[in-house]
Amino acid sequence: MVSPRSSTASAANDGREPPHSVELERAILSVIAKGAHAVAMQQVRPLASHPLLFWNRDHRVIWLACLDIDDLAMDGKRASVVLDATALVEHLGRLRFSVALERIRQLQLAAETEDLDNAARQRLRQFWRLEDRDRTASAGDSALAAIGGAQVIYALADAPGSFASLLSNGQLLRELYLKRRFISQLGAIIDESYLTTDHFGELVDRAGQTVMHLGGKNANATVHDMSTAAQETLDLIHHRINNPDRGVATGLRDIDEKLGALRPGGLYVLAARPGVGKTSLALRMVQSIVTNSANPQLVLFFSLEVSNVDLAKKLIAAYGQLPFSDLDTGKLSDELLPKLEQCIHDLKTWPLEISENLNLTVHKLRSVVKRRMLESKGKLKLVVIDYLQLLHATNPGQEEYAKISEITRVLKMVALELKIPVLALSQMSRDSEKGTAPREPRLSDLRGSGSIEQDADAVIFIHRMDGEDGDGPDAYRNIKIRVAKNRFGPTGDMLMRFYPTRLTFEAAAPEAGGDDDEPAVGGGGRGRISRAAEDRGQRLKQKPGTSEDLFAEDAETP
Repeated sequence: MVSPRSSTASAANDGREPPHSVELERAILSVIAKGAHAVAMQQVRPLASHPLLFWNRDHRVIWLACLDIDDLAMDGKRASVVLDATALVEHLGRLRFSVALERIRQLQLAAETEDLDNAARQRLRQFWRLEDRDRTASAGDSALAAIGGAQVIYALADAPGSFASLLSNGQLLRELYLKRRFISQLGAIIDESYLTTDHFGELVDRAGQTVMHLGGKNANATVHDMSTAAQETLDLIHHRINNPDRGVATGLRDIDEKLGALRPGGLYVLAARPGVGKTSLALRMVQSIVTNSANPQLVLFFSLEVSNVDLAKKLIAAYGQLPFSDLDTGKLSDELLPKLEQCIHDLKTWPLEISENLNLTVHKLRSVVKRRMLESKGKLKLVVIDYLQLLHATNPGQEEYAKISEITRVLKMVALELKIPVLALSQMSRDSEKGTAPREPRLSDLRGSGSIEQDADAVIFIHRMDGEDGDGPDAYRNIKIRVAKNRFGPTGDMLMRFYPTRLTFEAAAPEAGGDDDEPAVGGGGRGRISRAAEDRGQRLKQKPGTSEDLFAEDAETP
């Protein structure tokens, strides 16, 4: 494999020339010009789909001719033509040099312009493919004459070039091209920083988007035969048999049974109308994860709606079984102050980090998550966003659907890149509340539903079934948790009770002597008390975190 070399020529403002290697380019073109390997173009063309990957101008023109001849062979027009030095000489002799340069410019536009859709790019490619009018060059203005004549092509064929190194050389060629684009695009942002009045955060976002985009272009599709895929699948199954911990358990038994825990690389959406309890349910999951005595795991929580102090109050209320309103107003009774102190002591030990940013872009979020993953040396196991619609996209003026599409796409990329689950809370549209009685939620109720439904691996709805909040610590709402989409398992419903005074969720258990599993419905908003949650007044005096947990794996079925 040829290594890139340094050059003393000045091309950049600081005197440094963009990364390239003329020897590398010659080694690749040499293998093609020899014509000894019919599959040579098949190997390198996916890596160099247009001439701009080559730095040298003459090499760009030669590679354009290689693409033309390969196109003719694939179209069946000249299937018998062998791509070698002789074919290149004949083709370049018929091609006008001015036309070749313009086609290279247009091919660059088709390959790199982000504003063009796929159809527009295809039209440009078709328009600038080899036409009969391109073959009318005289010797004086032909591309062959411009690059130095036939001897240049035959010298390429005689130059060092190994078919065994063709693929690795093609990959290095692409690396150098992407580095040149990286320098060019970030250099433009640096130049803009001297002149623009844009906020620093906007410049950082544009830089982050550039990095993400170029990183995506560097990811090439890999083709596997079925034998390889089957063997890798078998190896993975054996690994999971021997290592049953396949993700981050939420601590909610029914949800974990359906989802199989939160899988690395998965995007999970928890959706509800405002005030139903989606933040409280997410915090219930977080509490279980960070307080797991066997394996506490680091969680990063992005709070885009409330401050870190308000979020901590919710955690304290749920963890300590303390009235949230008393915490919020400072009216907590003296007898509960020791319990509050114990809650604070425990919370300080939790591996939980809260990012409080009310004006966060999704690309900035991605940067923060990647930085924390590096700083924690891979210990970060879950990211929570509260909530998805409060994130900002690159273009603040774009429509809601385009904005949500960009956000969910980036969140899914974060999950896949870092191999961690991402839990994104989401609002629902008002359609689910229309009519005389609120209906049960469905996927179309998600705001920006098309992209959320497409990108999410699982969608979980919280649906308030009945009742109003009553007075006192025992008032609850009957809640239905619906797994409406699950890419890796079953969907279905489960019943729970939400106690808004303490912001806690508990499994809905039948009354003593009940004949079914339906939750009892209390009159006037005050629910009847399940056997597992008896005497809640005493719970206020218990040590934080010691109340009976109906979600625990070893909990008895009522």
